[in-house]
Order: sequence, then structure tokens, then C-alpha cells
Amino acid sequence: MSTAELKEKLIAQINDTDNDELLTEISTRLYIESKSVNGIYQMSEAEREAVADGLNQIRNGQWISDEEANRQIEEWLRK
Repeated sequence: MSTAELKEKLIAQINDTDNDELLTEISTRLYIESKSVNGIYQMSEAEREAVADGLNQIRNGQWISDEEANRQIEEWLRK
């Protein structure tokens, strides 16, 4: 199957589906592919800043364990 034929088949399948989860997954995969160069994802400046902020928080001891996060989520869900 040629690239053009595959694109046509995918477009038809996308047009025929109402599965939001599938469409979201396809959209996400295409977004990631569009942001990659030679198979390596290229982060935006905002993404790089968010990662740097997170690493700084870890260095400064501003983190909680997975268990504590789950406990807090359970508490929030009960409210």
C-alpha cells in the first residue's frame, strides 16, 4: 500500500469514527510526530521551562511521595 493510499484509508476511518478516545490518541500521536526531528521530540520553550521548574522543586525538597499524592487525591475526591 502506498503512502497516499494509506492516508486515504486513514482519513476514511477517521471520518467514520465517533470514538473520542481513539481520535484523541491519533491527534496526540500526530502532534508528537510533528514536533520531532529525526525521531527525537523537540520540547517547546514552555515545556523546557516547566521541566526546569520541576527539577528545581526537587532540588529544593518541594516534592511529595507517590503514596502522599494518592492520599491527597483520595481526600480531594471525598470532598
